[in-house]
Amino acid sequence: MATRIDCDIHPAVGGTRTTLLPYLSDHWKEQVVSRAIDGLDLNSYPPNMPLSGRADWRPANGDKPGSDLAMVQRGAFDQLGASHAICNVLYGAQAVFDPYMAADFCKAINDWIAAEWLSKDSRLRASIVVPMQAPDLAIEEIERRAADNRFVSVLVLAQGDALLGKRHFWPVWQAAEKYKLPIAIHAGTAYRQAPSSVGWPSYRYEYYMAEAQAFQAQVLSLIYEGVFGKFPGLKVVLMESGISWLPAFMWRAN
Repeated sequence: MATRIDCDIHPAVGGTRTTLLPYLSDHWKEQVVSRAIDGLDLNSYPPNMPLSGRADWRPANGDKPGSDLAMVQRGAFDQLGASHAICNVLYGAQAVFDPYMAADFCKAINDWIAAEWLSKDSRLRASIVVPMQAPDLAIEEIERRAADNRFVSVLVLAQGDALLGKRHFWPVWQAAEKYKLPIAIHAGTAYRQAPSSVGWPSYRYEYYMAEAQAFQAQVLSLIYEGVFGKFPGLKVVLMESGISWLPAFMWRAN
């Protein structure tokens, strides 16, 4: 069978308390329970919109599309014919402001996806979720998971705290290059600043269209700040970015 990789599927986290609690450290377990922390999903799609999930991929019990492993297996492998699929978990793990909380949530996401998904189907792989607001903690998580070859990339949001070419992030890129892990920049935001270069939009479709601006800014930053010159073995993948903006961008950049 030919190798056909679905590079971007999104397992849905039911909730911090219902799904991630067993994988958190004792301190953050207590914090999650006592503060009733939940609802950290980064997905900005209205849950009942048809584009947010095909009808035949929605669990009958009303859970989020992507929350049922068997349904994802059927959709990705049986219906769409992929031989392998990469899980990119878009939850609020890396978006919280406390870097220590973010690091523990990222660890919990990675441990959860390994135990509940990757261990149950050898065709599945995953990206390592890391807290980019704290590069030293992001490197710790990369190093913790790098030996597990089921993790094949490092997940980074297109709209985080800062442009990704900044020297602040270079140690993370060095670690990714060392372990031969591509940086997977995915559409999405940590909600630190407006998605548009000139402010906040009113409607979701404005935000959706502004994603292309974010990818252009990140690509330009990585190139002009010298990341690829410093780390020639580093690979970067753009996910859910579209491509129609790329020719005009390349012309303008040149």
